[in-house]
Amino acid sequence: MTTQNASLAPSNFSGRFRGWLAPQVLLAAAFVLSFIFAVIQVNTVWEGLPMHPLLVHVPVILIPTVGVGTLIVVFRQEWFERHSLWLAAVSVVALGALDLTLNAGNSLRNDLDLYGNSTVDSLINRHANAASILQIFTIAFTVALIVTIAIDLHSRGRRTGVGALDAVAGLLLTVLRSVRTGRVIVGLLALGCLYFVFLTGDLGARAVWQGRIAAAQHAQPAG
Repeated sequence: MTTQNASLAPSNFSGRFRGWLAPQVLLAAAFVLSFIFAVIQVNTVWEGLPMHPLLVHVPVILIPTVGVGTLIVVFRQEWFERHSLWLAAVSVVALGALDLTLNAGNSLRNDLDLYGNSTVDSLINRHANAASILQIFTIAFTVALIVTIAIDLHSRGRRTGVGALDAVAGLLLTVLRSVRTGRVIVGLLALGCLYFVFLTGDLGARAVWQGRIAAAQHAQPAG
């Protein structure tokens, strides 16, 4: 009996180790690690070139891609099963890029001292507020997507082998009652992300345009 138990121990350990490599577990770990970028302060790239205008292209591309893709796949269970994993992976990358972009934007704002009462400063303030709300929506969307993936896999009998994680997935499935409920929540959050990424970009573009107009007016000779 002792020999049999000893022979089963490595197998049990191996199965549990593989459980930690389950897709929903890896996505959750990547999501947590993405918050490292929230504390990284970036300002310029080289020769004083601001980082913010360069980094902003990453979330501006990735968030709408994930948002639109999610709005498509949530309507069909088969589509969700096939495409949700890569959408969640891209969402995690987008969240990390968004954190870096926000930090770079705050650094640029401090460097330029854009805290006055001018039209440009007002637009920058609204731009920064919209970006903060976008960050909240992106976090909530990513969490909801990963959770829905977890309960979807659980509902199809895909267990990680890690008792606590499987119990949580089962509890969440019980609370939400169906994977469809999770898909609806994910879809609504995707709409929020799409709206605020558009609003943030629009306000930023308006601020840049107003700044150029103001600079051109100041550059004109008097009289």
